[in-house]
Amino acid sequence: MSELITAVWPILCLSMFPLAVWYLMEAKSVLNLLKSEHPQIWLELGNIQLVKNNTISNSYKFMVYILKADYRLLKGDKLSRKGNLLRRLLISGHLIAVFVFIAPIVIGR
Repeated sequence: MSELITAVWPILCLSMFPLAVWYLMEAKSVLNLLKSEHPQIWLELGNIQLVKNNTISNSYKFMVYILKADYRLLKGDKLSRKGNLLRRLLISGHLIAVFVFIAPIVIGR
């Protein structure tokens, strides 16, 4: 079992970078959609942008908004598609990060 974990661990570590870049590109797209089509929601999330005006509080609000899939309530086809993809990327990134953190502990036993 530890041989499998040892073989998979570097691949997962390396996959985190492209996953993060893809997530940021999709997040920018979703934020632009919210800003242009649903400005009230964008304001409630704290006028969040990827670089400027991006606090921990704003990022947390946006992450919870995506994880709860509240964007589906807005009934926008494009927003739903982009939001669903962003949600999958966010969940995948968290799962990979947890595995990458825990795997060395399991191997070290």
